[in-house]
Amino acid sequence: MKRKGILLSLIMILVIMGTSVAFAAGSLTLEKSYPKDGGKNAAIENFGVKLYFNGEFTEKALKGMNNDAIKLYGPKNEALPVRVLYPQKEKGVVLALLDTSKKGDKGSAVRALGNSDYKIVISPDFVDNKGRTMGKETTIAFSTLNQTANTMIYMGMTLLMFIGIGVVTMRGNKKAAEEDSESKKDDRVNPYKEAKKTGKSVEEVLEKERREKEKRAAKEAKKAAKEEELLEEYAELLKEELPINHYKVKGIRTIASAGSKYITGRKALAEEKALEEQRRREQEAKWAASKKKKKK
Repeated sequence: MKRKGILLSLIMILVIMGTSVAFAAGSLTLEKSYPKDGGKNAAIENFGVKLYFNGEFTEKALKGMNNDAIKLYGPKNEALPVRVLYPQKEKGVVLALLDTSKKGDKGSAVRALGNSDYKIVISPDFVDNKGRTMGKETTIAFSTLNQTANTMIYMGMTLLMFIGIGVVTMRGNKKAAEEDSESKKDDRVNPYKEAKKTGKSVEEVLEKERREKEKRAAKEAKKAAKEEELLEEYAELLKEELPINHYKVKGIRTIASAGSKYITGRKALAEEKALEEQRRREQEAKWAASKKKKKK
């Protein structure tokens, strides 16, 4: 009876140890990847796949054991040279990069192609620092960015932006010319003839003209500010996502922010014109007052 108990205990210990070894050997798993399986528009610069595992990897512990455990295949299912790297600052991360330092079958440089299909195959023997393996083959298929189409879209957006700016500017210039012409016509109005024609006093005519010109000046200033706002909105288009090798600026800067005191734009011209008009009205008012005084 005692012997049976000992044998049963030994059998249980062996079963537990075997289960633990099997669990340890098959517990290495791939949690995610970038690009993911079925992903599109992968970048062709620094081409490769970033793999996230639930284990730890160092070159010191593995000594190149995984160099042949990851295969990279191109659009024609051709095998491509790959480098396996372990970033020290990212735990559980493995980089499988296209090795551009090696030559292709025809002696040409190895490079990734746009708008093409690629796949990474991870061997069941892929191992981590603790000796755990994948236990099964894993494949990640993805496609690269269509660089030509992306560039055409970017150029089209840029062209539309400049066309929009041109249309807004042309319309603004045309309307400003019409309003300027109308303003010049109003400037030729003789207050004395207008007073005689309407039966109002010269002061009333001048006051009415002053209010109308102030209204026009305010309208021009408002329009100029609106046009500047529209131009800024068009410029905001450049802040959207750009193709690879194109970069964004931190923000739009005016010349004043760079230290310049030079004032540009119709807003400044409208304000200057309003001041000049105010000085002219003051002179006319003084002249009218002195003429009225002489009559008395």
